[in-house]
Amino acid sequence: MEIVLIIFVLFLLSGILFVAVRLILWIFRNKMRARVLYTLLLLSLIGLGIHHVFYKNMRFIQSKVYPNLYLVKYPDEDQNALQLAIHQQVVTHLGSKFPAVKTLAYEKENAIFFYQYYKALPISVFQDEGTAYFLENEEDLGGMVTEELGMYRKYKLAEFTYGPCQAEASGHCGELRYFDENGLVKSARLSNLVAPPKTASKASTVSPQW
Repeated sequence: MEIVLIIFVLFLLSGILFVAVRLILWIFRNKMRARVLYTLLLLSLIGLGIHHVFYKNMRFIQSKVYPNLYLVKYPDEDQNALQLAIHQQVVTHLGSKFPAVKTLAYEKENAIFFYQYYKALPISVFQDEGTAYFLENEEDLGGMVTEELGMYRKYKLAEFTYGPCQAEASGHCGELRYFDENGLVKSARLSNLVAPPKTASKASTVSPQW
């Protein structure tokens, strides 16, 4: 079955390449068509520049399935700024009201996870879905296709594991660990954070925009 799909994809790509070459040759046979193409390319570059400058602001997207999972879209390249934002999101999370946490496979329940937002291209037939899959879907641990958060370790940004503080029963203490694609970068001890309320209510989430 996979061989048939590979052959189909190769034929499809070959057909697209053939049409693209013929189209480009047709455009450049006429100066007016070539000028229109150059104008469209220029406008596209300007549009991409505007989008990159004004719309690629870092934001946290909370999973609708796993409330203790956040995907960071357009993470700040400044690691200090990124880590500070994650720290603040941890504090915000522990002070918010959420439904019962659905446990991630092979992960602790009393933890908050941060991963970089990543979504595979639609044409990637044999590629994994990406971390974006877990915003609205549960992990799929069986069958021909497997989707488990642990598959995306290189996109992991941080993890905060917490428990009750010994000195203050109403607060939580824990270790916030930061990661890059090579593994652990550094860790910080946080204490006396507001405990998560036990009453369930609708989660306050950032609406997915992708």
